[in-house]
Amino acid sequence: MFRQKRSDSLVGSVERTYGISLNARSDMMLGTLLRQRGFDSLSQFLRAFRGQLTSHAARRNVFLSFHREDLQQVTGFRLMMPNERVALQISDEPNRHPVGSEKSSYIKKVLRDRISQADVVICMIGNGTAWRGWVDWELNTALEFHRGICGVRLKGSVGRAPDILKEMDAPVASWDLTEIIAAIECAAARRS
Repeated sequence: MFRQKRSDSLVGSVERTYGISLNARSDMMLGTLLRQRGFDSLSQFLRAFRGQLTSHAARRNVFLSFHREDLQQVTGFRLMMPNERVALQISDEPNRHPVGSEKSSYIKKVLRDRISQADVVICMIGNGTAWRGWVDWELNTALEFHRGICGVRLKGSVGRAPDILKEMDAPVASWDLTEIIAAIECAAARRS
């Protein structure tokens, strides 16, 4: 159990007390940070930050980043949405074309808008995801918009995760609902 903090406590005080970086201004009030990231209490937030929260703190708007070859498995992920433990809203994506194609500038504009509306961007990790230009672009765009980022390893996948996930120490879940929820909540708590 964590010591109770008042909502008017400063983020800097919380960071010093718990020895963590919350990716927020140190003069921000704790209550503001909790509201912005969708958490009810500091203890709930800290459990999420540490990857230990196994239920959604709030309904999360997520954006799925994946390679087209994995569409069938990503569709399987979407089928989890009716599960009562899942509180996600998924942003659908247009058909993809190569990053350098004539249509890529329009697609990037549409995707930027969808990523900007997301709380968390989930990288669906398949066997070839790490080498896909669109996936790299989407994850870098999520960083620009200060969105939470996590990975979910598709069932049976043995491919490596994109480098950006490793560099930022993003949570990566296996194909297990409890792990997936914990990774999403961790990403929501750690977003900058």
